[in-house]
Amino acid sequence: MYRGMIFDLDDTLYDYAECDRAASVRLENFCCEKFGIGKDVFRALYEKAKESVKARVGMTAASHNRILYMQALLEELDGKPLEMTLDLYNIYWDAMLDRMRLFPYVLPYFQYLRRNGIRIGILTDLTAYIQHRKLRVLGIAGYIDELVTSEEAGAEKPSAKMFELMLGKLALGPEEVCMIGDSGEKDIDGAQKSGIHGVLLTQEMRMDTECRILRKLMAEECDG
Repeated sequence: MYRGMIFDLDDTLYDYAECDRAASVRLENFCCEKFGIGKDVFRALYEKAKESVKARVGMTAASHNRILYMQALLEELDGKPLEMTLDLYNIYWDAMLDRMRLFPYVLPYFQYLRRNGIRIGILTDLTAYIQHRKLRVLGIAGYIDELVTSEEAGAEKPSAKMFELMLGKLALGPEEVCMIGDSGEKDIDGAQKSGIHGVLLTQEMRMDTECRILRKLMAEECDG
């Protein structure tokens, strides 16, 4: 049996895409009313702001930082960025966090891992602060033994730096852990390049409250 299980966070433990849509709508509605602009104008300016941040900082954790997006958006809108950046940031994240719910499999599976003495790690892109907030809001921070973010590692998945940092924190070898994530490229390919077995999370697995599928995969790996 594995001694550690590593999980991606966004779209692996909860539905990031659905939460992001809800938060984006709330932000859009606020900005359209506040600045007297149409939704198409807002969306174009917001995308421009995001792209300008990504072009400036490159593929780092900062490229996902919403506070930089909001500052750049307000600069486009001439909307007093120093006064309103935090307001827009909080509008988005308050809506996002309020919407977050664990996939059905997560809590039963984490409890199963705890009962069997298997350590749990979270390996995730994005900035550390907001990922800590997500884990607390989801109510699973107490189950997590180790967290590695791309901000901490200085690189994003599938970089080996992230996987190696997690192995070091868990004090386990690559053959002793399994990576579970929703991205074949970032999570599974990245894990396998570091010698870690990877399991691609499917929609069927996400909805399996008893998590029979993941237990079966673990058993098969041990038998093999």
